[in-house]
Amino acid sequence: MDLLPALQPRKIILALNISNILPALLTELAQRGPLTVLDAGNRFPAYRIVQEIRKRSTQLKEGTERLFLRRAFTAYQTLHLLESASAAVHPHILLDLLAPLQDDQLHPREADRLLTQYLLNIERLALNAPILLCITTQVREGKSFLLHRLTDRADQIFTRTNPTLPQPSQLPLFP
Repeated sequence: MDLLPALQPRKIILALNISNILPALLTELAQRGPLTVLDAGNRFPAYRIVQEIRKRSTQLKEGTERLFLRRAFTAYQTLHLLESASAAVHPHILLDLLAPLQDDQLHPREADRLLTQYLLNIERLALNAPILLCITTQVREGKSFLLHRLTDRADQIFTRTNPTLPQPSQLPLFP
């Protein structure tokens, strides 16, 4: 995976549209050592991770014990989750950080203020550990500036596009 070498302390990596490789990535990182996943968009693929672990090893319990999951469902819970996260030396994966900021009830100025607080805490965590921000949620038109702020702050950006399949062509009946 191209992302693994990029995950280094003091780096914030932004990954867009990687939901199809996320279970394999999380499994690989969990097999290497402890891993903290902070899920802000309810996107943690638990079942697919268990499948990945079973493909690689018969030691399911050992593979899952290294994976620490914390979830938030609102923008303010996400802020609390980031503020209370310990600055451990193992990688931190943040899933859909922008999802709670897309709430219709959250004014764009408040979303911007919260994102500033998110980024301060992410920078604190990045001092000791690699940080990977995985964004799969579509950003609403009125709040697209949030994604721009994330891309401006990221040290490196990975985008996975879906390859287009060649269009089938009709073969001639008689050559």
